[in-house]
Amino acid sequence: MNAPSNTLNIYLNDIGNHDLLTKADEVELAEQIRLGKEASERMEAGEYRDLQELKRLERSTKKGLRAKERFILSNLRLVVSVAKKYPVPGSLSLEDLIQEGNIGLEHAVEKFDGRKGFKFSTYGTFWIRQAINRLIDQHSNLIRIPADTHSALRRQLREADVSSPELSQEMRRINALTRVASLDVPIDTDGGKDMHAVVPSLDPSPDDLVNEWHNQELVTRALNKMKPKVREMVRYRFGLDDGVEKTFREIGDLVGVSAESARRAVSKALASIAADKSLDPAS
Repeated sequence: MNAPSNTLNIYLNDIGNHDLLTKADEVELAEQIRLGKEASERMEAGEYRDLQELKRLERSTKKGLRAKERFILSNLRLVVSVAKKYPVPGSLSLEDLIQEGNIGLEHAVEKFDGRKGFKFSTYGTFWIRQAINRLIDQHSNLIRIPADTHSALRRQLREADVSSPELSQEMRRINALTRVASLDVPIDTDGGKDMHAVVPSLDPSPDDLVNEWHNQELVTRALNKMKPKVREMVRYRFGLDDGVEKTFREIGDLVGVSAESARRAVSKALASIAADKSLDPAS
C-alpha cells in the first residue's frame, strides 16, 4: 500500500480529536436521532397543534441532527480501521475507500437502534463493509456484475467448508465473467466467433420490466403479511434493502437473537409464503 498522502495524514489526525462513545452514549444519541427524525417527519406532515408545539418539534429536530453529527464524528476511526484491511485496487486510493465507508457509516447511524442492546461497532461495520465492497466491485471488473451477486459470492465463501475448496458451478461462472480478456480473442476452435458475438445486451426488454414490477409487487405483499421483526430478518437475509445478503449469524447480531433463532424464523416465514395461495403469481 502506498504511503498516506499529506491530506490523509491531516484527516487521520483530525478525526483522532473526537472522543469515542460509551455504550450509554450510543443509546442516548441513537434515541435523540430517532426522536429528531420523528419530529422532522411530523413537521413536514403538518402534524402539530400550535406554534408552541412546532417550536418543540424544531428543537427536537436540531437536537437529533447534532446527535447524528457527534455519532458520526466519533466513529470515523472505525471506518479507517475497516478500510485499511482492504487491498486497494489500482484505480482507487485508500482515501476513496474511506470516503465510501463514511457513506456507509452515515447510513448505519441513521438506522441504528440502541434499544436492542448491541454495540454500534458491530452493526456499523456491516454497513461500512457493504459500502466499500460495492465501490471495489464497481472498479474491479470490466464486466459489471450486480452488487447482490458479489454479495452472495462473498457470503458463500465465508460459509464454505474449508475441506471443500472447489468452486461451485455458479462461482466458476462468475470467476470466468470477471476475468480480464480481449473481446477480439476467438472463443471457438475455428476462430469464427469472438466475445463480441456472444455478449448479450444489458438493456432490459419490455417483458423484463413488466416481470420485475410484478415480482416486486408479490414481494411487498408477502412482507406485509409478516410480523415486523420477522420481516426485518427476511429483508436482511435476502438483501432487499441494500443488495447485501447476510448470514444467519450476522442477522442474529443485528436483531439481537441467536443464529439458529434467525434461521428458524426465516424458514417458517418462507414456508408460510409458499403455502399462501393469495401469493401465487398466477392468481
